[in-house]
Amino acid sequence: MRMSELSSKLEKMYNLLGNKYLTDNFITQPFDFKVKVVYGDEYDYFDYKVEVYSIPDIPKSFMYKPEVKKNKVADGIDISVLKNEFKNYINYLGLKNNSFYGIEFMNKKNS
Repeated sequence: MRMSELSSKLEKMYNLLGNKYLTDNFITQPFDFKVKVVYGDEYDYFDYKVEVYSIPDIPKSFMYKPEVKKNKVADGIDISVLKNEFKNYINYLGLKNNSFYGIEFMNKKNS
């Protein structure tokens, strides 16, 4: 699959499934995601980098909704958990190995 085609498919997936995951579990509003898949550089541990841009900026952590927190030990999640969730969506596209892909949120708030 070409990187432009992959970018488009991931953008749709993140805007649909990613926003559903976020709004169902955390105190947040939906985001408008834009995605660009590029080659990883020599310092990356992956072959392709999925650059995820968002409006508004993605915060560095999310707090669980009260009804979800009842079943959790922590108050929320760090952005690294969200990266793993978004990386798992790559499997839905039928790509062989999602370990060749890294997720990077390009605009993060310090909240």
